[in-house]
Amino acid sequence: MILSALAFTACGGGGSDADLSDSKYVGTWKAQSINVGDESGEVEDKYLMIINADGTGTMTGDDGLNEFTWTPIDGGFKTKGDMKVTFKDDGDNIKARILIADLVFVKQ
Repeated sequence: MILSALAFTACGGGGSDADLSDSKYVGTWKAQSINVGDESGEVEDKYLMIINADGTGTMTGDDGLNEFTWTPIDGGFKTKGDMKVTFKDDGDNIKARILIADLVFVKQ
């Protein structure tokens, strides 16, 4: 699948003293769909992102488990470290561009 070409790389960041427990982004998110150019499709269940209230998170995918840190921004959040991605809030979903792919994540 297209997503297998996308490498989520682990970051060396660790936990923080942040308390983001009130954030709507805290929880488990599943990648639901992907668009690359004119191609689009659904994503396998193994692509999950867990956002923790302490400002840390994990992403699972083809390359295993990857860790990152995150901070809220206006209209979404961004991850730090080697996985530098901005996630935009789209109502019930969050969207991100990772390399050349546009992904939509839904909360579980």
